[in-house]
This record gives sequence, structure tokens and C-alpha cells, in this order.
Amino acid sequence: MRKASETPTYRPTAVATHRFERFIEKPNRIFVNRNLRMGSIRWVGFDMDHTLARYNRNFIEALAFDLAKEALIRDCGHPPLLREVRYDPDFGIRGLVVDKEKGNILKMDKFQYVADALHGRRRLDKEMRRALYTSGGLRMSGDRFWSNDTLFGLPEISLYAGVVEALETGGGELDYRRLFDEIRQSVDQVHRDGTLKTLILGRLGECFLRDPRLPAALDKLRRSGKKLFLLTNSDFDYTDAVLAHVLVDGLLERPWWSYFDLIVTDSRKPSFFSEKASWRPVAGNGHGVPCFAGGNVHLLEQQLGAAGDAILYVGDHIYGDILRSKKSCGWRTVMVVEELEHELRAMEASAPDTERIDGLQVENEAILERLLEVREALDASRQTKLTRYRSLAPEALQAIDERLAVLSAEEQALDQRLTANLLAIKEIEAGIRRRFNRYWGPLCKVENELSRFGDQMGDFACLYTSRVSNFLYYPADKYFLSPEELLPHEI
Repeated sequence: MRKASETPTYRPTAVATHRFERFIEKPNRIFVNRNLRMGSIRWVGFDMDHTLARYNRNFIEALAFDLAKEALIRDCGHPPLLREVRYDPDFGIRGLVVDKEKGNILKMDKFQYVADALHGRRRLDKEMRRALYTSGGLRMSGDRFWSNDTLFGLPEISLYAGVVEALETGGGELDYRRLFDEIRQSVDQVHRDGTLKTLILGRLGECFLRDPRLPAALDKLRRSGKKLFLLTNSDFDYTDAVLAHVLVDGLLERPWWSYFDLIVTDSRKPSFFSEKASWRPVAGNGHGVPCFAGGNVHLLEQQLGAAGDAILYVGDHIYGDILRSKKSCGWRTVMVVEELEHELRAMEASAPDTERIDGLQVENEAILERLLEVREALDASRQTKLTRYRSLAPEALQAIDERLAVLSAEEQALDQRLTANLLAIKEIEAGIRRRFNRYWGPLCKVENELSRFGDQMGDFACLYTSRVSNFLYYPADKYFLSPEELLPHEI
């Protein structure tokens, strides 16, 4: 239980907004980790999946989940009872870590300490977590742990929890490591053999969400003098079909490739940023726009005639898009975190509860202060009785006893009020947590610390926002200024 003097959890840091930004709804804002002058950017690059192309996540994740589940039964010999396991769209979030040795799913803070853990969907209590994971921050090297940093990994997290739960219900020992590796192989297989892709291409309207502001945002960047490139792991045929569906101008008959000055498909990120693979021209498909398949970052920079911080890259994958492009070649980065829209709504809905917690904490401070006074008075009265009982009249001793009774009653009442307040705070905090995610709470926080995912986002993304089209609300030469960074003694 948190001490009464601690600050409430899940509270956003107050940051002064620029004057015009006050008129932008929070879900449409661009947030700044590192100063970035858009006037210095010559090229803006974009990933496609979950960046330009927003998936209908509940539908597509359930589709991948069901296909992988069937592959587990068909190819790995698991019992048909797994067909009863259903996809839970609320279960997985980015930043979770699978402990393949113990079969647990973990949420860590930025120091790699395990703050929450589920086995299947059963939460491990504090004592169990301590017994398993308190030898210090976990070392993520080696193959015991698998970290999910991408939205494509959410079906695997949910499938692992559901299958562990289903198989353990039948009794017997499980090889958790082997089971997870089989799930990974099954998910990879439905991507690799084209099964999932074929279904998506046949049901584009169900699989993708159009953002009507996206074409205008890209066009605004180009009209301001920026050049745009596409850098995606998807092949050209898939890219062509998806962007033709999602990148539609409601007023103009404009093909999707006309928004770009260069197109690179089949890029194999993150190895694109570290290896020396060659590329091949994709003749004709770009309709006059230079188009390549494969390649590496050095070939791309030669083609662009730009390098380093003259390039801004926009992607959703913390490792494949953001970390690699920043560390390997010094590009500036924007991370698309579509979960922000839900997180910000949850924060707004939680504001009255946060204020109520503040009021209870202020009351708790007064209770603790009065408890200290009462206990000091109790100690003083008892000491008086013990040291002066020979010289005091019986009436005086009786008066001390009466005072002790009054003070003890007040102490008990104060303790009861403190307990009631702490229980109320605990209940309110649980409600706030459920607004974000009923299993894991906020994406970027663990209590008052950053989560592992939140810390990575802060370290490697210069900017972050919920969708690409939010650039439409900002001047194309905007100087994005990060909030002042304060040490605790400066707050």
C-alpha cells in the first residue's frame, strides 16, 4: 500500500503549451522529447504499416490470432481444445515482456524491475513477484525474455496467455519456452506464407481505417518544400493495394504515389540500417517516382542527397523504425503511438478522480500531523503517571487516565479515518488504472515511474504523436521545443 504522503499515480506532467497549440485538441497534438527545427529538415520519410496505414486493430489482430491458433493445432500437434481460446483485444499492450522460462508476462519500469506479472491471465501477487524477480533489474540479453515493441506482436501476447491458461487447466507440466517459440513460429508463418496478407487484400475495407486528413497533411509538407519518401518492409504489390485504399483525397483524383519523391519497399528493417544489401529498381510501378526494393541506408542517403539530421523519419516500431534510424545514421525521428488517443481520453476522464485523490492526500497529511500530536500527548501523559504517581493525588491520577482515554479514542478515530482514506485512494487508483487498460494500466507509466516502453519512447523519439495527419495542425517550419527538464530540487 502506498504511503499517505506519496503523490497520486498516473498524473501527466504539466507542460505549458505554445499559444496556438491551445486550440489543438490534445489527441491531435505533437509532443516533444527533443528540440527539432522543421525548417532544417529536407526529407521526411514514412513507414507504412501502423504509420500511414492505420489498421482496424481489433479485426486484424483477431484474424492473426485465429490463424496462428489453427497453425498451432495443425502444425505443432496441440489439442483442438485451443479453438475455445478467444482473442481478448484488451489484454496486450506494447512494452510487455514474456518470460519464456516461467511462462509469465511482465510489465517493467524503466529500471527493468517487474512491477506487474500475469501467468495466463492470473495475476501474480507481490510475494510471488518478489520471489521470482527481485534479484535486481532483469537482464534482457539472451533468449529467456522476449520483448514486444510493436503492435503486430499483440496477438502473440494474447495467444500465449490464453494457451497457457487452457493447457494448464487440463493438468500436466508445460514447456513454456517451447510453447512460446511455437506461437512465434505460427504467427511468423501466417505472415510469411501470405495467408494473412491474402485475407487482408480481400477485405481492405474491414482491415484499414481511413484518415481523411492524411492526404492534406502530406501535401502540406510537400508544398512547404519538403521532399517525402516511403520506406516500408512490405512488398510493392501489397503497398500499392493498401495505400491506394487508405491514401484517398476526397476532392481530388490523385494516385497515392504522387505524394512521394522516392519509394523503397522490401526494406527488411531493422537490418536496412546495419547491413549492406543491394537494391533493385522496381520498373514502371512507381509511375515516374523512383522506386526500389531492398537496399540499405547508405544507398538511400546517396539517392536522397541528404543524411543525418536533414532527414526526419516517421514510424511506429520503437526498434525497427525509431531506435535503429536514430542510432545508426543520426536521423531525426517521430514515433506514431496510436494508443495515445485512448491514453489521453483516459487521462481526461481521470482528472476528477485525481483531484479527489489530491484532496484525500491533503487530509491524510493533516491526520498524520494530528496523530503525531496525539501520540506525543499520550506518551507524555503516561510518562507523567509513571514518574509522578507517588506525589499525585488520586484525583490527579484519575484525571490522567481520563485524558488518556480521550486521546486513545481520538487516536483510534484518526487511524480509522486514515485507513478509510487509504482504501478510498486504492479503489480510485484501481478505477483510473482500468480506464487505461484493465490488465496493465497506462502504457507509459508504472506507478510514478516511466514504463520500459515509455522510457524507450522518451529516449529515442524526438517527437511522438498519435497519427501522421496531426502534422496538418502545425506550421511546416515549426520549431518544436521540448519542455524544460527539471531535477527534483527544481520542481
